[in-house]
Amino acid sequence: MHYMAIVTSLVSFFRSLGGILALTIMSSVVNNKLASAFPSTSSNGSQLSSLDSIKSLPPAVLTAVQNAFADAVRWAYIAILPFACVSALTTVFLREVKVEKTPAEQAEHNERQAKTDAELGKIQHTNEDGNAESVAQRPAHKPRIKIWGPISAIIWCCQAFGDKMGWRK
Repeated sequence: MHYMAIVTSLVSFFRSLGGILALTIMSSVVNNKLASAFPSTSSNGSQLSSLDSIKSLPPAVLTAVQNAFADAVRWAYIAILPFACVSALTTVFLREVKVEKTPAEQAEHNERQAKTDAELGKIQHTNEDGNAESVAQRPAHKPRIKIWGPISAIIWCCQAFGDKMGWRK
């Protein structure tokens, strides 16, 4: 757990680095495709400098410019596609790293689990081996569902409110 800050900063760094590299590659491809589509930049350069100047072009030229930009953007995404495929393939081979808990964290987790078990209508019982296990007892109310997502959290809150008001028996 003491590496959490380092790992988080590395993830942010590499995400930013990937975005910068992708943006650089894609903008280079777009600029090169547009330069090849409009070789005489001295006459068209001033006309293609802003969106307002592009909108004021004659319809035939406007269509040619729009097609050139569409083709340039398409090739920019094609240029970045190999990097995306390699990234997707390498994620398949990543393995899960289990984060071990310290004894103090494990004791705190066991305490929270015992509290949760009591809320769900279970009690802690020690078996012959000395291990604690949950044994179901007759709950005072229907057990609440465990929280897995936002919808479940809303349902859990409604159930908790119903228990507090005495509506769930």
